[in-house]
Amino acid sequence: MSSSNIARLLLLAAIWGTSFMLMRIAAPVLGPMLTTFGRTSLATLALLAFARSRGVPLQWRRNWLPYLVIGIANTALPFSLFAWSALYIPSSYMATMNSLAPVFTALFGFLLLGERLTAIRMASFVLGLFGVGVLVGIGPMRVDAMVILAVLAGMGAALSYGFAATFTRMRGGGISPIAIAAGSQFAASLCLLPLALPGLPHALQAGTLASLLAVLVLGVVCTGLAYALFFQLISTEGATRAITVTFLIPVFASLWAWLLLDEPVTVGTVAGIAIVLLATATALRAKPAPPRVPGKTSA
Repeated sequence: MSSSNIARLLLLAAIWGTSFMLMRIAAPVLGPMLTTFGRTSLATLALLAFARSRGVPLQWRRNWLPYLVIGIANTALPFSLFAWSALYIPSSYMATMNSLAPVFTALFGFLLLGERLTAIRMASFVLGLFGVGVLVGIGPMRVDAMVILAVLAGMGAALSYGFAATFTRMRGGGISPIAIAAGSQFAASLCLLPLALPGLPHALQAGTLASLLAVLVLGVVCTGLAYALFFQLISTEGATRAITVTFLIPVFASLWAWLLLDEPVTVGTVAGIAIVLLATATALRAKPAPPRVPGKTSA
């Protein structure tokens, strides 16, 4: 990887690592749904402008279904789950759950694409769950029902990302990645609008400058700019190298939260993150076995 792309990778990890801290600032004040809607709406404006500057056609009539499914699975649902999780668990926990996405992608490759799960990929799934258990069990948070539910919500977000990645492979092959980003963000915003409106009166009364700035940065920088950087990395270095940003996000998320929100980083935090990242690395490096061919048996 070139030095300029290494710099882009580090910048992208730093930006995406910040998003969990910003949700911790905005969601308790504005509510999870309004925070998510504000983020996706601002990201839509930024990505539509970026797509137009690059001359990328969106072809709404032709691509509305992929935009809708990817918008829900890759944006509306996981963003909302993480925003709700931000009410109860630290940034490091959320970023660690986020790192499970490649593990769940392998699972959906088996379920939807017929890819056979190798022993290594199954081991990565078990190892990832073990890492989550270590993080929750000996991490800095006192475990109660809401913490457990918030961790499960974060895992649900990673599960949704895994489905979205697999669906994109199935139905998004002929669509520009920039078009998918812009179109899916727009679809996500439309889906989130009726869920966010009930929280608007409370947000108008309770909103603070810090929470509004957090949503602004979440939308324009952590989603709009970050997607543009990510797609640029994919186009120059390939998806396999670009996805290595997954390993850096929990580090930056923990660092920003420690510096700016005074969230503790303990031995349990480091151990849980390390185990989950090992599971992610295993899932990314292990090649899926070819799908079974109907009608053929082994000798």
